[in-house]
Amino acid sequence: MEFRLLGAVEARFNGRAVDLGPAPQRCLLAALLIDLNHVVPADQLLTRAWGDRIPRRARDTLYSYLSRLRHALAGAENVDIAHRSGGYLLTADPSTVDVHCFRQLVRSAREAEDDEHAAVLFGRALALWRGNAFATLDTPWLNQVRTVLAAERRAAELDRNEIELRQGRHGELLPGLTTSAAENPFDERLAAQLMLAMYRAGRQAEAIRVYHDTRSALIEELGLEPGRELVQLHQRILSADLPPTGPVTRSAVPRQLPVDILRFTGRKRYLADLRNGLESGEPPAAAITVIEGTAGVGKTALAVHFGHKIAHGFPDGQLYLDLRGYAPTAPLTTAEALGWLLRSLGLPAEQIPIDEQEQAALYRSVLAGKRLLVVLDDARGAAQVRPLLPAGPGCLVVITSRTTLTALDGARHLHLDMLTEDEALALLAKLTGDDRVRQEPDAASTVINLCARLPLAVRIAGARLAARPHWTIAALVDRMTDEQRRLDELEVGDRAVRASFAVTQQALATSADPIDRRAARTFRLLGVLDWLEISVPVAAALLDLPQHDTREALERLLDAHLLDSTAPGRYHTHDLLRIYAREAARNEEPEPVREAALRRALVTYLAAAEQATLLLTSVPHDAGAECTSPPHGGFTLPTPADAAAWVGAEQVNLVAAARQAAANKSTAALAVRLTASLTLPFEIRGHWRELVALRELAASTARQLADRRGEALACQDLGFAYTRFGRVDEAITAVRRALRIWREIGDRRGEPRALKYLGFAYFEQNRMDEAITCHQQALAICRDIDDRYGQAGALNALGLDYQRLGRFAEAIGCHDEALALNRAIGNRYGEASALGNLGWANLRAGELDQAVAGHQGALHLARAIGNDYQEAESLWGLGQVQQARGRLDEARGYWDQALTILHDLRALTAAAADTLRRQPIPDTPEIIQRNT
Repeated sequence: MEFRLLGAVEARFNGRAVDLGPAPQRCLLAALLIDLNHVVPADQLLTRAWGDRIPRRARDTLYSYLSRLRHALAGAENVDIAHRSGGYLLTADPSTVDVHCFRQLVRSAREAEDDEHAAVLFGRALALWRGNAFATLDTPWLNQVRTVLAAERRAAELDRNEIELRQGRHGELLPGLTTSAAENPFDERLAAQLMLAMYRAGRQAEAIRVYHDTRSALIEELGLEPGRELVQLHQRILSADLPPTGPVTRSAVPRQLPVDILRFTGRKRYLADLRNGLESGEPPAAAITVIEGTAGVGKTALAVHFGHKIAHGFPDGQLYLDLRGYAPTAPLTTAEALGWLLRSLGLPAEQIPIDEQEQAALYRSVLAGKRLLVVLDDARGAAQVRPLLPAGPGCLVVITSRTTLTALDGARHLHLDMLTEDEALALLAKLTGDDRVRQEPDAASTVINLCARLPLAVRIAGARLAARPHWTIAALVDRMTDEQRRLDELEVGDRAVRASFAVTQQALATSADPIDRRAARTFRLLGVLDWLEISVPVAAALLDLPQHDTREALERLLDAHLLDSTAPGRYHTHDLLRIYAREAARNEEPEPVREAALRRALVTYLAAAEQATLLLTSVPHDAGAECTSPPHGGFTLPTPADAAAWVGAEQVNLVAAARQAAANKSTAALAVRLTASLTLPFEIRGHWRELVALRELAASTARQLADRRGEALACQDLGFAYTRFGRVDEAITAVRRALRIWREIGDRRGEPRALKYLGFAYFEQNRMDEAITCHQQALAICRDIDDRYGQAGALNALGLDYQRLGRFAEAIGCHDEALALNRAIGNRYGEASALGNLGWANLRAGELDQAVAGHQGALHLARAIGNDYQEAESLWGLGQVQQARGRLDEARGYWDQALTILHDLRALTAAAADTLRRQPIPDTPEIIQRNT
């Protein structure tokens, strides 16, 4: 996705223009893009887009326009508009926005090492302009920003003119300078440039005339005399006292950079960041950049390639030294490194001191006043590189390391991530041939993803295919799909992904630092559990250590780039490192240790799932089960909102953990309990597909374990979920089985929920007499055993039955009673549901004010407890009320919000949501129809 603001506001995706909607919508996009990757408060967005003409129901209009923008930008990688506390955030790569590109290019030009390069950068920056910024848009804020950007453009043009005048390009500049000076008669700097260009073109008289014209304009219009610089230039032209100009050429030695990487691909963003660091050193310090990243990510390749790109800017030489920080042999000592560098700078061996401090002092003295590029590759730590840094300005040091060198003062840190999908595909195509990738695009995409887009792995896969021209790419996919063999396949010659990882892991395991050794064991035990993103409580359970000690070990793995972190306390890594961790766990940890670690992690998840259910409903899903006590404190979930957020954050991990638990005989019973505890939290978050898969797994596992209660719970939950998906016959079969089990084992507390879900299935088939019978039976049992939670649920279900039959007074009575019961027991989830049902019943009864009260109450509660589905349903209901009142624009605002949430919950595809948005009055989505 490319965004253009320096002209008409445009967005282009894969070369095609994106429809950005009406002017206010484009103003909002511009307002977010100017503050890219920063939260813009909602009030500021309204002012920026509408000025003093803010529309009625401004927040709803704002949300609607932002939803449409989000939809328009859907499909672009790493582009999103998100709501944050107090405002909205547009995230995108700054290099895709012309304003930020322009500013970055101008900064780089002003920091460039030589005029030739600076002129090129200024030219690229100015070429981004297509006219006036935000052309055709008009708000006070945009006009103000437009003025600022125009001033920045003028300053860049003047800076470029200065460079080109120094390089003797006065003849090329003269036409443009003459036109600009006529348009800006009070700009003294521009007048000076025109005078200088004319003088060097042999037009001294015209240059003097420019001075007099400028002076007259300043005096007549502003009452000012020209500044000192313009007066002095005038005097020097009169006396012909100006030196010649032209580019200067210099040579550079030594040149030690290794040969540039063959088929170097992508990394444009990182190369731009490295260029930004050329002048980052504050005098009297040298500029230092550390390229950090995991094994095989291409740190050395990037450093060497960048070194070749900028070598011309370092006329006194380029030094390269492999510090062997993570090589099989011992790392270079400081004395060895300094000796090698001094010899590289031309000092005879006999002149190099033996004492390490004297070597360092001599090294700094030799570099004083020079402009050198120093590349220090594969550093083990800050202590190893600190004595090798130049003391004064003029030098650039680029360091690569698998460790985060936080103790290196004054350094810029560049974290090198995996290749993008396009970069990885381009690299594979360069290695294997474009034709092979074009012929098997899907297989090629699979290969690079199996390689985790790790450059080393992609290069090895490409090399294997290049050496086997008769293989299809699909054949390599087949060999790599088996995780137990994947690392074996990623080995060719002296290159191996496994060996690259092992060096880092072994360095930690053999370290003298106990935290390093604990980190090595942590990495192995992470291989015991299936996870996508690990959190501190789960890792602490795996290690059987306090969370503080665990966090310390995880942070050390983060520093060693065996893990990445998305947020404080949460860590992830790529598939190849996960596979390597599993291998390490199998090879180095005894089976009883692995089984105990897995059980502790599952118990931690189970305890949190039970706590989440209690917080969200105030009643446990399985009231007969005792609450689980997690090891080492587990997760902290103080509020319902925290519980809902936890479910959202851990959803993928929970599904993976449940599957792993079910596959292991010793933990299968935990899988049944875990999935039961996740039912209500997953329902509230809208994770219906995952819920179906988990409860199908639980039903099967419970049957194998002869756990009849567990099977009944799973079957009735499946019936409810199947009904949501319209699989009503399967729902009836599943719930009848649950009901039969409850009656066979004599469990009256389980029977009402099964009856309620069976009634829902009959409701879906419009078998209303049977639905009412089931719900009345459930209500009677719950009253008989004093189950107020069950009574409330049965009353809500019965109220929906009466709504279907048009018996609205009875329906409202049921929902009112359910609301009172839920409030009495503190069940906020049930309270929101009852309020929403009251909203629908009153709407159908024509009581619109009461309908609004019901839906707004439900909406408020849903947002408080994180019940996204209920939020969408309540918004849709409010839209229906506004439609009934003839306020279609307001109705559309509510419907648009609801569709966005349903799409985010994957209850609607993007195409289905788009179809509904285009309808004059959209059909009610099926998932809402079924529930209401």
